[in-house]
Amino acid sequence: MKRLLSFLFGLTVLAVVASGTVAAARLEGDGYVGCSASDNCVPFDLETHTPSSSIDLLPEGNYPYDATMRPGGAEVWIVGNSGDAVVVIDVATNVITHRIPVGDYPNSLCFTDDGTKALVSSRNDDEVSIINTATYAVTGTLPVGTGSGGTYDGPGNMALDPVSKNIYAVDWYDDHLYEIAPDASAVLDAVVIGSSCWQLVVDPDGEYIYVTDRGTDQVRVIDQDTLAEVTAVAVGDDPWGIDVTEDGAYLVVACEDNSSAYVIDTADWAVTPIFLETGADPRDVDIRDDQGYAYVAGGSSPSGTRVYVVEPSTHSLKSSFLVEYGSNANVIAVQEQMTSGGTGVPEIETARLGLSCFPNPFNPKTTVSYHLPEAAEVELAVYDVAGRRVVVLASGVREAGDHAATWDGKVDGHPAATGVYFVRLTAGGSMRTIKAALLK
Repeated sequence: MKRLLSFLFGLTVLAVVASGTVAAARLEGDGYVGCSASDNCVPFDLETHTPSSSIDLLPEGNYPYDATMRPGGAEVWIVGNSGDAVVVIDVATNVITHRIPVGDYPNSLCFTDDGTKALVSSRNDDEVSIINTATYAVTGTLPVGTGSGGTYDGPGNMALDPVSKNIYAVDWYDDHLYEIAPDASAVLDAVVIGSSCWQLVVDPDGEYIYVTDRGTDQVRVIDQDTLAEVTAVAVGDDPWGIDVTEDGAYLVVACEDNSSAYVIDTADWAVTPIFLETGADPRDVDIRDDQGYAYVAGGSSPSGTRVYVVEPSTHSLKSSFLVEYGSNANVIAVQEQMTSGGTGVPEIETARLGLSCFPNPFNPKTTVSYHLPEAAEVELAVYDVAGRRVVVLASGVREAGDHAATWDGKVDGHPAATGVYFVRLTAGGSMRTIKAALLK
């Protein structure tokens, strides 16, 4: 029954995406590739796959090892494995806003379901650092066991169950799965699974936990209620990254040592291999559900640093693109982390929170229109490319419905410089940002 409901929900989402205006709105924004050889992050346009100039992550973001988009879609948090810190990037401006020191050899980041905390696992400290997402300060640590004493003992990758709201972590390249309380206050359970567990994801309906095992070249399927293994699905050599579609129908797994991705149909555990490119070493996977594409960070290949675009529903490779300005694509983020409040697609929420400006490009003024699904405390503001708020167009409580404000193209009474600006609407805990180009 869960699978049927998920399938029907997926059809509903596809029907909504089919309408031209909503589909266009959903594809706004960038994806982010963390590159471990160049120690930088390269944003790319989600429609054209065109990379932008890079964001230098040094020193704190040295060797990016995880990239997670914050619920709400406003930020990307990148874990610097060798930099022992987290770097926070504002997605509206692609500017680093915070650098947060954490434990030794951090490798994964996960937000709690309510979004108030970010958890960062630190392999060498056998603990998880707890960050207050309002203040960006580390407020405590949670000790996590050391499994069976493997070479790389310590907590590794983590994932949120959007149903139970528990957080799950695997032991770094070892055999344990840990269940962590929703508020990160305690480790609730620990069980032995696999041999060299690496990355994990939880089914959107909370039924299964999927774990890649690099030692046995399998995806281990764990029952969320009992933490017992249901089955193990054989894939390619050295499975690394894994993600699941929002309807739970498909898994996409990146297998580093045989240059392939694998699509697993969760209805019958059928496996379809997808060859990427000779010499590619695919690593992280993130699925953008409104597009129906899985983005695979391809490491490095003879043709350069690439991202591969896989379509799970057709079990096919759609395209690939070169990540200019970066070397060795290690991690990737194209969609906000899933929570109990949504599928993880930023624009599913913002499709109801409308924002547009016309004309765009403009000179000398533009009208900013916005729609509120319900009454809310609102701030409508303009930011420059450095992330500075330069104009507030509206603030205070607004009723549900359509509203508009005009920007006259001035800052502090003086004509603003030619260039790209960002108009951001914040309302009732939701946020949407669009670009506006001022031409002279």
